[in-house]
Amino acid sequence: MMATVLRPEALHALPRVAPGSAALAEALVALLEADGIGASIVRDAPAGPWFACPDGVRFRVPGGPALAPERVGDAVALLDRADPLLMRIERALGVTFEPETVDDGEPEPGLILSLAAEDVGVTIAFPLDHRAGPQWEAQARALRPAESQLPLVLRLLVAGPRIGVDEAGALAAGDLVLIGARPGATIEASDGAARTGQLDLFSGSFTLHPEGNPMAADSAAPRDFAVPLTVRLPERATSAASLATLRPGTALPLGPITEGMPVELLVAGRLLARGELVQLGDRFAVLIEERAGIEDVDARPIEVEVDGAEAQA
Repeated sequence: MMATVLRPEALHALPRVAPGSAALAEALVALLEADGIGASIVRDAPAGPWFACPDGVRFRVPGGPALAPERVGDAVALLDRADPLLMRIERALGVTFEPETVDDGEPEPGLILSLAAEDVGVTIAFPLDHRAGPQWEAQARALRPAESQLPLVLRLLVAGPRIGVDEAGALAAGDLVLIGARPGATIEASDGAARTGQLDLFSGSFTLHPEGNPMAADSAAPRDFAVPLTVRLPERATSAASLATLRPGTALPLGPITEGMPVELLVAGRLLARGELVQLGDRFAVLIEERAGIEDVDARPIEVEVDGAEAQA
Protein backbone atom coordinates (compact mmCIF):
# COMPACT_ATOMS: atom_id res chain seq x y z
CA MET A 1 0.00 0.00 0.00
CA MET A 2 1.33 3.46 -0.85
CA ALA A 3 1.80 5.79 2.11
CA THR A 4 -0.28 8.98 2.02
CA VAL A 5 1.94 10.80 4.55
CA LEU A 6 5.73 11.10 4.32
CA ARG A 7 7.64 12.57 7.24
CA PRO A 8 10.34 15.14 6.36
CA GLU A 9 13.08 13.11 8.01
CA ALA A 10 12.27 10.17 5.72
CA LEU A 11 13.30 12.23 2.70
CA HIS A 12 16.95 11.83 3.68
CA ALA A 13 16.67 8.08 3.12
CA LEU A 14 15.51 8.42 -0.49
CA PRO A 15 18.06 7.75 -3.27
CA ARG A 16 19.83 10.90 -4.42
CA VAL A 17 19.36 11.75 -8.07
CA ALA A 18 21.52 14.52 -9.42
CA PRO A 19 19.40 17.23 -11.08
CA GLY A 20 19.76 17.21 -14.83
CA SER A 21 21.18 13.68 -14.94
CA ALA A 22 18.19 12.01 -16.62
CA ALA A 23 19.06 13.03 -20.20
CA LEU A 24 22.73 12.18 -19.73
CA ALA A 25 21.86 8.82 -18.17
CA GLU A 26 19.50 7.92 -20.99
CA ALA A 27 22.09 8.83 -23.60
CA LEU A 28 25.00 6.97 -22.02
CA VAL A 29 22.99 3.84 -21.28
CA ALA A 30 21.67 3.78 -24.86
CA LEU A 31 25.14 4.16 -26.40
CA LEU A 32 26.76 1.59 -24.14
CA GLU A 33 24.02 -1.01 -24.42
CA ALA A 34 24.05 -0.60 -28.20
CA ASP A 35 27.66 -1.82 -27.97
CA GLY A 36 26.67 -4.80 -25.82
CA ILE A 37 27.86 -3.30 -22.53
CA GLY A 38 25.48 -3.81 -19.64
CA ALA A 39 24.80 -0.54 -17.81
CA SER A 40 22.94 0.31 -14.63
CA ILE A 41 22.67 3.54 -12.66
CA VAL A 42 24.30 3.72 -9.23
CA ARG A 43 22.52 6.13 -6.90
CA ASP A 44 25.31 6.58 -4.35
CA ALA A 45 29.04 6.73 -4.94
CA PRO A 46 30.80 3.61 -3.61
CA ALA A 47 33.28 4.26 -0.84
CA GLY A 48 36.95 4.01 -1.69
CA PRO A 49 39.56 5.51 -4.01
CA TRP A 50 38.96 6.31 -7.69
CA PHE A 51 41.10 6.66 -10.76
CA ALA A 52 40.76 10.36 -11.63
CA CYS A 53 40.94 11.64 -15.23
CA PRO A 54 41.63 15.23 -16.33
CA ASP A 55 38.15 15.64 -17.88
CA GLY A 56 36.47 15.04 -14.52
CA VAL A 57 35.61 11.38 -15.14
CA ARG A 58 36.44 8.98 -12.32
CA PHE A 59 36.28 5.21 -12.37
CA ARG A 60 36.80 2.25 -10.09
CA VAL A 61 37.50 -1.42 -10.78
CA PRO A 62 35.66 -3.53 -8.19
CA GLY A 63 37.66 -6.31 -6.60
CA GLY A 64 41.39 -6.61 -6.19
CA PRO A 65 43.61 -4.78 -3.71
CA ALA A 66 42.67 -1.40 -2.30
CA LEU A 67 44.04 1.49 -4.30
CA ALA A 68 46.59 3.88 -2.86
CA PRO A 69 48.72 6.51 -4.63
CA GLU A 70 51.94 4.90 -3.47
CA ARG A 71 51.00 1.39 -4.66
CA VAL A 72 51.59 1.88 -8.35
CA GLY A 73 51.88 -1.83 -9.15
CA ASP A 74 48.42 -2.59 -7.77
CA ALA A 75 46.93 0.28 -9.78
CA VAL A 76 48.58 -0.95 -12.98
CA ALA A 77 47.29 -4.49 -12.37
CA LEU A 78 43.73 -3.21 -11.94
CA LEU A 79 43.98 -1.13 -15.11
CA ASP A 80 45.31 -4.10 -17.07
CA ARG A 81 42.43 -6.20 -15.83
CA ALA A 82 39.82 -3.64 -16.86
CA ASP A 83 41.56 -2.52 -20.06
CA PRO A 84 39.45 -4.60 -22.54
CA LEU A 85 36.23 -3.17 -21.12
CA LEU A 86 37.62 0.36 -20.82
CA MET A 87 38.67 0.26 -24.48
CA ARG A 88 35.15 -0.77 -25.52
CA ILE A 89 33.66 2.05 -23.47
CA GLU A 90 36.10 4.51 -25.04
CA ARG A 91 35.10 3.40 -28.54
CA ALA A 92 31.39 3.57 -27.72
CA LEU A 93 31.62 7.07 -26.26
CA GLY A 94 34.47 8.52 -28.31
CA VAL A 95 36.57 9.44 -25.29
CA THR A 96 39.87 8.34 -23.79
CA PHE A 97 40.32 7.46 -20.14
CA GLU A 98 43.73 8.71 -19.02
CA PRO A 99 43.89 8.46 -15.23
CA GLU A 100 46.45 10.84 -13.82
CA THR A 101 46.03 10.09 -10.14
CA VAL A 102 44.25 7.99 -7.53
CA ASP A 103 41.84 10.08 -5.45
CA ASP A 104 40.10 9.12 -2.21
CA GLY A 105 37.60 11.96 -2.49
CA GLU A 106 33.96 11.44 -3.39
CA PRO A 107 33.13 12.32 -7.01
CA GLU A 108 31.37 15.59 -7.71
CA PRO A 109 27.59 15.35 -8.21
CA GLY A 110 27.00 13.62 -11.49
CA LEU A 111 26.00 10.34 -13.02
CA ILE A 112 27.46 7.07 -11.77
CA LEU A 113 27.13 3.95 -13.92
CA SER A 114 28.00 0.35 -13.16
CA LEU A 115 29.19 -1.26 -16.40
CA ALA A 116 29.94 -4.88 -17.18
CA ALA A 117 31.01 -7.01 -20.14
CA GLU A 118 33.37 -9.90 -20.76
CA ASP A 119 33.34 -10.87 -17.04
CA VAL A 120 34.81 -7.49 -16.12
CA GLY A 121 33.08 -4.65 -14.32
CA VAL A 122 33.86 -0.99 -13.76
CA THR A 123 32.07 1.85 -12.02
CA ILE A 124 32.36 5.22 -13.75
CA ALA A 125 31.33 8.65 -12.47
CA PHE A 126 30.57 11.17 -15.24
CA PRO A 127 30.31 14.90 -14.42
CA LEU A 128 27.03 16.40 -15.55
CA ASP A 129 28.84 19.15 -17.44
CA HIS A 130 31.17 16.83 -19.35
CA ARG A 131 32.11 18.50 -22.62
CA ALA A 132 30.97 15.45 -24.61
CA GLY A 133 27.49 15.42 -23.03
CA PRO A 134 25.67 17.14 -25.92
CA GLN A 135 27.43 14.87 -28.40
CA TRP A 136 26.39 11.75 -26.47
CA GLU A 137 22.78 12.90 -26.36
CA ALA A 138 22.77 13.58 -30.12
CA GLN A 139 24.31 10.17 -30.88
CA ALA A 140 21.74 8.44 -28.66
CA ARG A 141 18.89 10.20 -30.44
CA ALA A 142 20.28 8.98 -33.75
CA LEU A 143 20.02 5.40 -32.50
CA ARG A 144 16.26 5.71 -32.12
CA PRO A 145 14.13 5.16 -35.21
CA ALA A 146 12.25 8.21 -36.37
CA GLU A 147 8.54 8.12 -35.62
CA SER A 148 7.86 7.92 -39.34
CA GLN A 149 9.80 4.64 -39.49
CA LEU A 150 7.99 2.99 -36.58
CA PRO A 151 5.82 0.06 -37.65
CA LEU A 152 2.04 0.34 -37.81
CA VAL A 153 -0.11 -2.76 -37.62
CA LEU A 154 -2.73 -3.00 -40.36
CA ARG A 155 -5.99 -4.94 -40.21
CA LEU A 156 -6.92 -6.02 -43.72
CA LEU A 157 -10.59 -6.48 -44.63
CA VAL A 158 -11.53 -7.72 -48.10
CA ALA A 159 -15.01 -7.42 -49.60
CA GLY A 160 -16.65 -10.72 -50.41
CA PRO A 161 -19.94 -11.51 -52.12
CA ARG A 162 -23.44 -10.75 -50.90
CA ILE A 163 -25.36 -13.91 -50.24
CA GLY A 164 -28.80 -14.68 -48.94
CA VAL A 165 -29.42 -14.89 -45.23
CA ASP A 166 -30.35 -18.56 -45.49
CA GLU A 167 -27.19 -19.30 -47.51
CA ALA A 168 -25.04 -17.56 -44.91
CA GLY A 169 -26.66 -19.55 -42.16
CA ALA A 170 -26.12 -22.81 -44.03
CA LEU A 171 -22.40 -22.35 -44.71
CA ALA A 172 -20.42 -25.28 -43.32
CA ALA A 173 -16.93 -26.78 -43.28
CA GLY A 174 -15.81 -27.66 -46.82
CA ASP A 175 -17.83 -24.90 -48.51
CA LEU A 176 -16.10 -22.38 -50.78
CA VAL A 177 -16.87 -18.67 -50.83
CA LEU A 178 -15.58 -17.08 -54.04
CA ILE A 179 -13.87 -13.68 -54.09
CA GLY A 180 -12.27 -11.83 -56.97
CA ALA A 181 -8.54 -11.48 -57.52
CA ARG A 182 -8.76 -7.71 -57.02
CA PRO A 183 -11.56 -7.13 -54.52
CA GLY A 184 -12.45 -3.96 -52.71
CA ALA A 185 -10.63 -3.72 -49.41
CA THR A 186 -10.17 -1.60 -46.32
CA ILE A 187 -7.01 -1.27 -44.27
CA GLU A 188 -7.41 -0.21 -40.66
CA ALA A 189 -4.20 1.08 -39.08
CA SER A 190 -3.25 0.91 -35.43
CA ASP A 191 -3.28 4.73 -35.43
CA GLY A 192 -7.07 4.53 -35.81
CA ALA A 193 -7.26 5.54 -39.47
CA ALA A 194 -9.10 3.46 -42.08
CA ARG A 195 -8.46 3.62 -45.82
CA THR A 196 -10.58 2.13 -48.58
CA GLY A 197 -9.30 0.86 -51.89
CA GLN A 198 -8.57 -2.28 -53.88
CA LEU A 199 -6.31 -5.20 -52.99
CA ASP A 200 -4.48 -7.16 -55.66
CA LEU A 201 -4.28 -10.66 -54.21
CA PHE A 202 -1.65 -11.70 -56.75
CA SER A 203 0.81 -8.89 -55.99
CA GLY A 204 -0.21 -8.18 -52.41
CA SER A 205 -0.49 -4.44 -53.11
CA PHE A 206 -3.25 -2.11 -51.90
CA THR A 207 -4.36 0.80 -54.11
CA LEU A 208 -6.14 3.69 -52.45
CA HIS A 209 -9.48 4.85 -53.82
CA PRO A 210 -10.52 8.50 -53.83
CA GLU A 211 -11.86 9.56 -50.43
CA GLY A 212 -15.43 8.50 -49.87
CA ASN A 213 -15.41 5.60 -52.34
CA PRO A 214 -16.95 2.71 -50.40
CA MET A 215 -15.47 -0.77 -50.31
CA ALA A 216 -17.17 -2.52 -53.21
CA ALA A 217 -18.16 -6.13 -52.80
CA ASP A 218 -17.22 -8.66 -55.44
CA SER A 219 -20.76 -9.50 -56.43
CA ALA A 220 -23.34 -9.33 -59.13
CA ALA A 221 -26.48 -7.23 -58.77
CA PRO A 222 -27.78 -6.98 -55.17
CA ARG A 223 -30.29 -9.63 -54.25
CA ASP A 224 -33.18 -9.38 -51.80
CA PHE A 225 -32.35 -10.10 -48.15
CA ALA A 226 -28.62 -10.32 -48.90
CA VAL A 227 -25.86 -9.97 -46.34
CA PRO A 228 -22.38 -8.72 -47.32
CA LEU A 229 -19.53 -11.05 -46.45
CA THR A 230 -16.09 -9.74 -45.52
CA VAL A 231 -12.82 -11.66 -45.41
CA ARG A 232 -10.38 -10.69 -42.68
CA LEU A 233 -6.77 -11.49 -43.59
CA PRO A 234 -3.88 -11.76 -41.10
CA GLU A 235 -2.53 -8.45 -39.83
CA ARG A 236 0.25 -6.77 -41.77
CA ALA A 237 2.79 -4.12 -40.82
CA THR A 238 3.99 -1.02 -42.63
CA SER A 239 5.75 2.18 -41.62
CA ALA A 240 3.92 5.35 -40.71
CA ALA A 241 5.84 7.09 -43.49
CA SER A 242 4.64 4.64 -46.15
CA LEU A 243 1.05 5.04 -45.01
CA ALA A 244 1.32 8.83 -44.91
CA THR A 245 2.52 9.00 -48.53
CA LEU A 246 -0.32 6.80 -49.83
CA ARG A 247 -2.41 8.76 -52.32
CA PRO A 248 -5.39 7.82 -54.53
CA GLY A 249 -4.13 5.63 -57.34
CA THR A 250 -0.85 4.78 -55.61
CA ALA A 251 -0.08 1.29 -54.34
CA LEU A 252 1.10 0.18 -50.91
CA PRO A 253 2.97 -3.18 -50.90
CA LEU A 254 1.65 -5.38 -48.10
CA GLY A 255 3.69 -8.50 -48.76
CA PRO A 256 2.73 -11.80 -50.35
CA ILE A 257 -0.77 -13.17 -49.95
CA THR A 258 -0.39 -16.90 -50.26
CA GLU A 259 -2.61 -19.88 -50.73
CA GLY A 260 -3.31 -21.59 -47.43
CA MET A 261 -3.23 -18.31 -45.50
CA PRO A 262 -5.62 -18.48 -42.50
CA VAL A 263 -8.55 -16.10 -42.86
CA GLU A 264 -11.82 -15.29 -41.11
CA LEU A 265 -15.20 -14.81 -42.76
CA LEU A 266 -17.30 -12.02 -41.28
CA VAL A 267 -20.91 -11.02 -41.75
CA ALA A 268 -21.77 -7.44 -40.75
CA GLY A 269 -18.59 -7.35 -38.69
CA ARG A 270 -19.39 -10.57 -36.83
CA LEU A 271 -17.28 -13.71 -37.08
CA LEU A 272 -19.10 -16.32 -39.16
CA ALA A 273 -16.43 -18.89 -39.99
CA ARG A 274 -12.72 -19.61 -40.12
CA GLY A 275 -10.87 -21.08 -43.06
CA GLU A 276 -8.00 -20.68 -45.49
CA LEU A 277 -7.42 -18.84 -48.73
CA VAL A 278 -7.26 -20.96 -51.88
CA GLN A 279 -6.67 -20.04 -55.52
CA LEU A 280 -9.05 -21.22 -58.21
CA GLY A 281 -7.56 -20.25 -61.56
CA ASP A 282 -7.72 -16.48 -61.82
CA ARG A 283 -9.92 -16.15 -58.74
CA PHE A 284 -9.63 -16.86 -55.05
CA ALA A 285 -11.92 -18.41 -52.50
CA VAL A 286 -12.24 -19.00 -48.79
CA LEU A 287 -12.33 -22.70 -47.95
CA ILE A 288 -14.34 -22.90 -44.74
CA GLU A 289 -12.79 -25.12 -42.08
CA GLU A 290 -15.12 -24.41 -39.17
CA ARG A 291 -18.11 -22.29 -38.29
CA ALA A 292 -17.71 -19.84 -35.43
CA GLY A 293 -19.00 -21.01 -32.08
CA ILE A 294 -21.82 -19.18 -30.38
CA GLU A 295 -19.32 -17.72 -27.89
CA ASP A 296 -17.51 -16.00 -30.78
CA VAL A 297 -20.58 -14.08 -31.93
CA ASP A 298 -21.83 -10.92 -30.25
CA ALA A 299 -25.43 -9.83 -30.02
CA ARG A 300 -25.38 -7.02 -32.61
CA PRO A 301 -28.13 -7.33 -35.24
CA ILE A 302 -27.15 -8.33 -38.76
CA GLU A 303 -27.70 -5.62 -41.35
CA VAL A 304 -29.18 -6.90 -44.59
CA GLU A 305 -30.06 -5.23 -47.85
CA VAL A 306 -33.64 -5.30 -49.06
CA ASP A 307 -34.10 -3.90 -52.56
CA GLY A 308 -31.12 -1.58 -52.02
CA ALA A 309 -32.33 -0.36 -48.63
CA GLU A 310 -30.98 -1.51 -45.29
CA ALA A 311 -33.15 -3.30 -42.78
CA GLN A 312 -32.60 -5.10 -39.54
CA ALA A 313 -32.80 -8.88 -39.59
